[in-house]
Amino acid sequence: VEEDDKPLYDHLASLDLETTTLEEIAESGFDIITAADVFVYFGDLQKLLSNFAKLSDRAGPHGSFLIFSCERVEETEEAKWKLQKSGRYAHSKSYVVKTAANAGYELVGYDEITPRYEKGEPVKGHLFRFSLAKGQDAKEEL
Repeated sequence: VEEDDKPLYDHLASLDLETTTLEEIAESGFDIITAADVFVYFGDLQKLLSNFAKLSDRAGPHGSFLIFSCERVEETEEAKWKLQKSGRYAHSKSYVVKTAANAGYELVGYDEITPRYEKGEPVKGHLFRFSLAKGQDAKEEL
């Protein structure tokens, strides 16, 4: 069937997440950036989220979106992120939301999830949905 031959993506890129520039990828920006089980390899997310905002196309009809999962550490006054025994980082919800807001993102959706099981036990995680859209209609999109 001819419809099955359609490509899934206009463009798929493998890039250094913290330093890639638009000039390197020759794009006007991304409509959506997704990352599943990637942020567990980063403690401080400020540089990463700021770069994602620079790579995003805010001019589109719905702005742009960032959707990602990460492991969850319990909220405390000093909790931002924690390097766990597994060698992966877990982040607090408040830290992620604040850091994303500093990069220009607005939280449009959130769920506590189990991203995977490790040694038979569920891993506590988050699923975040952020927007760089200028309008408030972004929440309906996700």
